[in-house]
This record gives sequence, C-alpha cells and structure tokens, in this order.
Amino acid sequence: MARDKKGRFQSGTSGNPSGRQKGAGNKEVKALRERINQLLDDNFEQVLKDFRSLEPKARVQAFIKLMEFSLPRLKSIEGTALVQSAPSPPQIIIGDDPADSGYYEKMSDAERQELIQRLNEM
Repeated sequence: MARDKKGRFQSGTSGNPSGRQKGAGNKEVKALRERINQLLDDNFEQVLKDFRSLEPKARVQAFIKLMEFSLPRLKSIEGTALVQSAPSPPQIIIGDDPADSGYYEKMSDAERQELIQRLNEM
C-alpha cells in the first residue's frame, strides 16, 4: 500500500483495500441504541404508565418514535412485473395474405360491413 512522505495513504488508497464490510454498523449508533433499550428496560413500568396516559394520537406518535430505536430501518426494494398483452384473435387467411395486397383497403364500406356480418354469423 503506497504512502506519501508523511506516512499517509496516497489518494485513492487506504489501509483496508477491501473497504468497509457490507452490513458493518456504526459503533456509536449501536451503542446509543443499546443504551436507549436499557433505559426502556429499566424504566418499563413508568414508561408504560406514561404511554397509557397519552392521548391516542400522541400515543401512536410516541410508539413510532420508540420503534425507530429498537427496530432496524427497512430499505425500500424495487420490483418489476412481467405483463403480457392479451393474445390477438386468430386470423383466417384464404389464398394470398390480404394484408400484403391491400385487399381490405380496396373494399367499399358496404363490402366490409357484409364481410363483418358474415364472420359474426359463423
């Protein structure tokens, strides 16, 4: 590991090339959580009495704030869904492909209506 003349690591390098391990918590935050949990444990009866004396709205707010110190914060996750479109109806093609020849475009409105009516009667 490269160091400068004063013994400091050069820019872009550190004494731990692997970096901080994933999931390694902050020691101060961990210690604070432990102290708060201990305080709540030692004074549980009083906390419970005070908690029950609160108005419902204030009780919920206090409950949420206390949970932040005793439960790990959840991370949001991203999800994706595969959505399939509805299948297209089957096509009946007799002879050459009409779509290629412009067959339907050449039909009059009356001929199209007659064709639709015949297909609906099938």
